[in-house]
Amino acid sequence: MTIDHRADEAAIHLLLERQSAAWASGDAAAFAAVFTPDADYVTWFGTRSKGRAQIEAVHVPLFAKYLKGTHLDGEITQLRFLTDDVAVIHGRGAVLKGRRRRTPRNTKVQTTVVVRHDGEWLIAAFQNTKYRWLMAKLAGESDSSARPSEVAR
Repeated sequence: MTIDHRADEAAIHLLLERQSAAWASGDAAAFAAVFTPDADYVTWFGTRSKGRAQIEAVHVPLFAKYLKGTHLDGEITQLRFLTDDVAVIHGRGAVLKGRRRRTPRNTKVQTTVVVRHDGEWLIAAFQNTKYRWLMAKLAGESDSSARPSEVAR
């Protein structure tokens, strides 16, 4: 039996839009609110935040200084439901300032686990990894994130 997850997919897309809007407005509380209370958040350079409160606390000074005026440019390359209440998202994205665009050099590969928590979709885990495009090319790697987006059911 195949379950129709269209409503869940729409809710997950809205969740990621809320995350992006909070980032663009520099609102650490709103950014952290899209995560579960016990979420794991790993940055591309390896630092880890544990829990919504720590995710918020880490982003307050970042949004005030280093990431001030930036926005997220991301896309889902695959969304797959593991259960009715858990989905894994693969994507790529970048943090950009002004009119800059996402390029192979600034793109990160992301894995996000979302869960239905008290009736709403929230992020339980996020991993952001720098994409080494040159190494992938040299190794002849077939990068599925370079293919058109897909939604797996």
